[in-house]
Amino acid sequence: MSVFELVKANVTAYDVAVAEGFNPSRNKLICCPFHNDKHPSMKVDKRFYCFSCGEKGDVIDFVGKLYGLGAKDAAEKLASDFGLSMEADSSKVKEYRRQKSEHQLYAEKKRKLMQSLSQLIEQLQILKTSYRPKEEQDSTWSPVFSFAVNKYEYVSYLYDYAMFEVTDSQLKDEIDSLLQEVEKIERDYDNQINGRDKGNAGDNGEGMAC
Repeated sequence: MSVFELVKANVTAYDVAVAEGFNPSRNKLICCPFHNDKHPSMKVDKRFYCFSCGEKGDVIDFVGKLYGLGAKDAAEKLASDFGLSMEADSSKVKEYRRQKSEHQLYAEKKRKLMQSLSQLIEQLQILKTSYRPKEEQDSTWSPVFSFAVNKYEYVSYLYDYAMFEVTDSQLKDEIDSLLQEVEKIERDYDNQINGRDKGNAGDNGEGMAC
């Protein structure tokens, strides 16, 4: 079995799309990386096909076009990235198996981290707007507004840190602790919204806008 057969038997275009940070919809659609696609028009399954620009092919074609590689280099990259290996029995190939590579696991964690941080920034901005003091000179802030202001600054810092300030090597070492920190902030946010920590939503005459 050649490296081409090994890869095609174990890796799909969908697998690569997820590993590369795309976020396929339930219908397995992504924005096509091969043209200026503003709305998801590429279907990724075992193979890929773009309903807009017409690009299509197998997983090796996908990676080759994505990275500007020839077929052999693309296949070897896939075999390496996805931890493909084989076991031999009496000089014959007995089994090929795919193991989720460290690279793919990290890519999934990083995607989850950045998506969670982006969502928190948006949610906290809404909370800040909804609970801001009625008068600018009012020094008495509701607990929810104080929470939103403080966490917005912190979450924005975490986003900039993970996106721009730290190397991938450093982020790999810190990704688990960052995810735990984000999960804690998400729980605190839920507590604020559900009223378990903030008491009455109408403190200082303010509340969530309808």
